[in-house]
Amino acid sequence: MKSLYDRLCPLGLVIVVWGLAPFATVSAQDTRPSPEKMARADEEVCVSNLRAITGAQNDYWGGDRNRGYARTLKELGPTGVGFLEPVIASGKKDDYRYKLKPQKTAPNQPVRHYTLTARPTKRWVRDQKSYFTDETGVIRFTTENRPARATDQPIE
Repeated sequence: MKSLYDRLCPLGLVIVVWGLAPFATVSAQDTRPSPEKMARADEEVCVSNLRAITGAQNDYWGGDRNRGYARTLKELGPTGVGFLEPVIASGKKDDYRYKLKPQKTAPNQPVRHYTLTARPTKRWVRDQKSYFTDETGVIRFTTENRPARATDQPIE
């Protein structure tokens, strides 16, 4: 004669496996951030990174008009003066791509003006922001799917 365990175990396994699977799926979906939250989090990190790059540019320049600003993000990173972490110096971090464009000057002339843009590599939502800043430190943005410009509105 079979024990109670032997008779209930197969039934119990079916109930446990079949009964828990839907809860595991719902639980995983509930913990995943929404695209809106992902976009807003990426934007906050991007603004912090833009401030870090601007600070690194100011440290690089150091008030010396003969030195000027860095021409590339790599110059500000660990293979240059070491003001930026490697991932920011690479130009891509946290779903944003950063582009530093110095003014056109002769190689032996200092860079006195630059622009810095940041665009999402993946747009989580339609109104995800792209950013622009320059040596003034004013960060501007657009929600249009294009690079931000000096004429766009500043962040608050």
